[in-house]
Amino acid sequence: MSNAEPLIKRINWRLVWRITWMLVIAGVVYTLLPTLTEMPKQAKESLEQVHPYALLIGLGLEFVAQLSGMLVLRRSLEALKQPSPPNWVLGQVWYAQMAVAVLLPGGSVTATVMVADALRKRNVEPAEAVTAATLTKALSIVTLIVLFVIGFGLSSGQPDSSSGYVNAVAIGMPFLIVALGALAAAIIWPKIAGSLAGGGAKLAKRVVKKINPHHVRSRAEAIALQSQQMLRGRQAWPTLGFSFGYWILDTAVLYAMLWGLNQTPHIGAVLLASTVGRLLATIPITPGGIGIVEVAATAILTAFGVNATLAALAVIAYRVISFWIVNIVGLVAMYLLHRSGVAIKQQPKGATAAAALGGSSGD
Repeated sequence: MSNAEPLIKRINWRLVWRITWMLVIAGVVYTLLPTLTEMPKQAKESLEQVHPYALLIGLGLEFVAQLSGMLVLRRSLEALKQPSPPNWVLGQVWYAQMAVAVLLPGGSVTATVMVADALRKRNVEPAEAVTAATLTKALSIVTLIVLFVIGFGLSSGQPDSSSGYVNAVAIGMPFLIVALGALAAAIIWPKIAGSLAGGGAKLAKRVVKKINPHHVRSRAEAIALQSQQMLRGRQAWPTLGFSFGYWILDTAVLYAMLWGLNQTPHIGAVLLASTVGRLLATIPITPGGIGIVEVAATAILTAFGVNATLAALAVIAYRVISFWIVNIVGLVAMYLLHRSGVAIKQQPKGATAAAALGGSSGD
């Protein structure tokens, strides 16, 4: 059977295996991480005085964070002069694309194609839907990198920090600054965006023959031009505000979990822990960065004086809210979209959304 065949019309053992693998990793990490160190007396006392309503606060913050992300997608569609879908449809699309991106190999492309098909049924041009989804993701990455830099700056001078961890995080700073500069240059000079995307497509074509580098190059240039339109004038500020709000509220969920365990580290340390974890999750080592995010965030919080056991418990609670619950909602949204006629198709690994939507002619 073709990898592009509708997912729910067949038993997709890759999906079953991926979910099983995610649960195994989570079970191992969540069991071992809090027990790596002996629980000192102050940690036990903090657990006895835990604030039970911190979880409710975290859930509320995560809901508002997801709402902010949805508003960025809506404003991206409006900037491209496309009709805005009803809120309940946009919500289904938003949650479903996050679940698809995590659960399916090549999930980011599959999620983008799914978004295009779902919005096409709401009279949105498929190419413009792909552009809106791409702009939303690109803006999210940019704001995440900016917040990482801010978090590093705020936390680097803290007296209770471990220089070893801080120096390790600092090693990645030049790479992130270069990435941020490359994104900015691609928006300012669309030809750069076309060259970068075209070069990547040529490499991917060695694996996926259907990719058309010329089509990818032209779409990248078009997206860069549309990014300029979206970020020009007064309308850019609310969009940027919602994008920053998404990650700030996500960080607030982690802070609420720490507060619930009577731990109140410097906000710069919490911002650094959450952004480093999220940036590492973009590297496709494990689905959704499971295990990697938890260990990295726990290590950074511990480096800034948080008890290791409590840091691990806070990070696990944070991930349950911001990852597991969100993706469970996403699975429900996937099912609802499928019921409405949206085909969720697994795209070949290495494919691009532009190629999947029609740029598949030969070079």
